[in-house]
Amino acid sequence: MSLGNRLLEVREAADLSRAQLADLLKQKGFDIKTYTLCKWETGVSRPTVEAFLAICEICRVRDIQQTFSAPQRLIRLFDLPVSAGLGNYLAGGYEMIQVDSLVPAAADYAVRVSGDSMMPRFVDRQIIFVHEQPVLDEGEIGIFCLNSQAFLKKLESGRLVSLNPAYEPILIRDTDDCKVYGKVVG
Repeated sequence: MSLGNRLLEVREAADLSRAQLADLLKQKGFDIKTYTLCKWETGVSRPTVEAFLAICEICRVRDIQQTFSAPQRLIRLFDLPVSAGLGNYLAGGYEMIQVDSLVPAAADYAVRVSGDSMMPRFVDRQIIFVHEQPVLDEGEIGIFCLNSQAFLKKLESGRLVSLNPAYEPILIRDTDDCKVYGKVVG
């Protein structure tokens, strides 16, 4: 949640209108107009540190860090990379990593890219985020396990296709064991 949204929640929890908060800030030496408070609450601009602390004092915020910090989100980062090349097996352990709000909410886990077949979009050692799902639509990029080898590829007409034209598509035959681990979402 953004700083602006939190400021709005804090003011409303203190049962204050913008006009009332502006008056209380004026008593503390801050000549703040209601439209300025509106800009802060909508994220158009931000208060100075001094004004922010005054708002926290007026609204009786007891723990500023807890109130205004983003909630922690942990996601699994698998130890073995997924191949953007000739294939490797995706198995083994994982570590939990903390991610920020830039990581899509749909991401269930993360893997590291190994190879250059998905360049320029994905590069060697890049961490990518995956939404776990058993089926992909045509043209979507995902993590596939083909005959015990894990690939980062695009699904296209029954083939696993690289974005790098130096790599030939991999045909998925009827006799192949092919599973979808998920869709790349970031």
